[in-house]
Amino acid sequence: MTVPHVSLTAPTHLPPPDPTTSHVTGWTRAHWEATADRLLDGLLPHASPTSAQYRLPGRASHSGPWSDGLEGYARSFLLAAFRIAGSGGRVGPALIERYAAGLTAGTDPHGPDRWPPITDRGQPMVEAASVAIALHETRPWIWDRLDDSVRGRVVDWLSGFIGARVNDSNWRLFQVITEEFLASVGAPHSRDEIDAGLARLGDWYRGEGWYTDGDGRKFDYYNAWALHLYPVLWARVAGSRADPDLVAEHRARLREFLGVHQYFFGADGAPVHQGRSLTYRFATTAPLWAGVLAEATPLAPGLTRRLASGALKHFAERGVPDDRGLLSLGWYRPFLPVTQRYSGPASPYWASKAFLGLLLPADHPVWTAPEEPGPVDTADSCVALPVPGWLLHSTAADGVVRLVNHGSDRLPPPPAPDEDSPHYTRFAYASAAAPDTEGAGIGAEGAGIDNQLALVATDGTRSRRGRIHPLGA
Repeated sequence: MTVPHVSLTAPTHLPPPDPTTSHVTGWTRAHWEATADRLLDGLLPHASPTSAQYRLPGRASHSGPWSDGLEGYARSFLLAAFRIAGSGGRVGPALIERYAAGLTAGTDPHGPDRWPPITDRGQPMVEAASVAIALHETRPWIWDRLDDSVRGRVVDWLSGFIGARVNDSNWRLFQVITEEFLASVGAPHSRDEIDAGLARLGDWYRGEGWYTDGDGRKFDYYNAWALHLYPVLWARVAGSRADPDLVAEHRARLREFLGVHQYFFGADGAPVHQGRSLTYRFATTAPLWAGVLAEATPLAPGLTRRLASGALKHFAERGVPDDRGLLSLGWYRPFLPVTQRYSGPASPYWASKAFLGLLLPADHPVWTAPEEPGPVDTADSCVALPVPGWLLHSTAADGVVRLVNHGSDRLPPPPAPDEDSPHYTRFAYASAAAPDTEGAGIGAEGAGIDNQLALVATDGTRSRRGRIHPLGA
């Protein structure tokens, strides 16, 4: 495969580094705010006339351009919400007005920029959760100032979740979040559906901080940016309605997970390159901030910021976002083999979750404490993770993290057929390397021969590694 060009040029839109408080990365809260603003500004040329959709360049998802336009609005609204709420509403009024206008037009069932309805197992379910979270976090500046008629239309659109069929995966949490927001504004909702979604999450818990994303052995970054993140966000929306014992249970699991999640980042900030939806990039840092918000982290404030800022800086120095201010479908530059059929031009904006830390006040220790080195910075390490069937080891000399995999295959239980996916079935992954995906297509079976043992027949046909049966770690 051709090695992509990597540039380590510092982005020009950022403030100067702070070598005192952030002596490892140089990055501060101001760098995060500037990056958020750059991402939001980059979307402006692609907004529809009413700002209800963002129609970005690139290959459409399997849901089609109409859904992709909603995705652009919803996922960037999440970013805008963290920026607005994190500043106490002290941002340019145009940003608040832009997303309020999008709500007005997107929920108009007869308008030219109306959003697709929420229907059984449809992509708008994913985006509705982002809209609900953003509305909750910006309530004083957007929801409370909307006309009653617009609030009614928003409720009507979100209410498509009630009684609908949801994919039996992290999607159950989108229903939990959305219906909890409906409850928070006094709208009809189903408490049974909220409780069932949270109970289903419990079914997938495998211990030691690890969830599988649905039945089977589906261990990847969805454990970080979905299965641990949404319970924290749900508790923020639910407030006193949340069962305190359940909230405490979620916090304990997150705390245990973060104890090992810190080992997934190389010294240069790069996350280990494994699993699907890798185009979400620095969303891998979302649970770091969630642990602080929920007071459920074992990590020191300076370590949390070092890990999170290190990851964001890693991508910024390699051209993310691009010179247009956009997140492309790829890792650094556009690279479709890390995408799936559901990935559309705006899908990468789930990376907005990385900016959750902006909800923490500027004087919080996570922003003011001196950075502390990460695990890979100071010593070699070897961490066994029996639940996902992984062995993580890193070396301080080169700052690289390596993952030996004998546990996650992303396959549902039998009789589902086996599948050789390059981002799941290789024997090893790393923070400084990616699996061979040449000829793999988009979300298809891999054709590469890296990190494998195979039996090769006389006609050249080779065996594949599909379903993994872990023996232990």
